[in-house]
Amino acid sequence: MKSKNYQRKHLRAPFRDTVLYADGDYVFKATSLNISEGGLLIDQMPGFPEKDEVSLLISLPQLPFLKNFSLLKMQTFSKELFGRHVIRVLARMVRREQLSQNLDNIFRSRFGLQFIRINELDQKYLEEYVITFASNLIYLQTLIDSYNTDEETKVRVRILASLLGYKDTERIALLRAIVTQDYKSLQWA
Repeated sequence: MKSKNYQRKHLRAPFRDTVLYADGDYVFKATSLNISEGGLLIDQMPGFPEKDEVSLLISLPQLPFLKNFSLLKMQTFSKELFGRHVIRVLARMVRREQLSQNLDNIFRSRFGLQFIRINELDQKYLEEYVITFASNLIYLQTLIDSYNTDEETKVRVRILASLLGYKDTERIALLRAIVTQDYKSLQWA
């Protein structure tokens, strides 16, 4: 069996947030898993609208480069302080993944959506989000690798993990595995 080893067209970053989508005259909520300049992976969406295209509303956080923060600034910072930029896009479904391996997921699917209409400014915000998240993720990975160096590093790991949307109480071995997987999925399938 051949292993897939190809680089993605666009870098993608974890983006676990609520996304709004329109279906006719109604607006619904879905949860996203990751985002790139080219599209979005949606979870917890019971079904895709009947039309081929769907309008999405995404509230994208504006992440700072957290490696430039002092420990005190990190300790007093929170996700609520991130600026946000609302992006309106038109997307089409390019992939559907059934999650019916167990009863909890029997009526749930994941949808890979490709952006087919997005303005230039919104595209720039997406690019900045992905690049900044990737930089912060690499910084987190570096800190995890030197976790037992000193107490300040341990504190930084926990705060940075929380700011990037990971559980700050996760066992360090599991956090390392999750961050490593997210790092690999930035560029590689």
